[in-house]
Amino acid sequence: MLKTLLEEFLKVEGISAAVVVGRDGFVIESAVSGKVDIEALGAMASTGLGTSEAMGSTLEKGELSQMIVELEKGPILLSPLSPDELIAIVADTSANIGRIRYELKKNKQRIVAAL
Repeated sequence: MLKTLLEEFLKVEGISAAVVVGRDGFVIESAVSGKVDIEALGAMASTGLGTSEAMGSTLEKGELSQMIVELEKGPILLSPLSPDELIAIVADTSANIGRIRYELKKNKQRIVAAL
């Protein structure tokens, strides 16, 4: 079920990977089209999200709901799913960030339920 939900993200224009990662950096499940090193993504996503959560806590800005890393060749969206898992979505420059955010919000509870 989780794999099927992640594969739905690949139908959105510009998305090349949707990966559920444990907070330890290990990949739990993924859907990928193209060349994406999901093991490296998992490790870096876990570290990046953890650092951003710590920053929010230290600055008393509350809990992190989503993080967007805008890069020259496309964005990467990270979002906590639970205290133990997060999701990373990799896209290219043709992707509509608003559409990705909408799809993530719409499907987040279904993904959590499938964990």
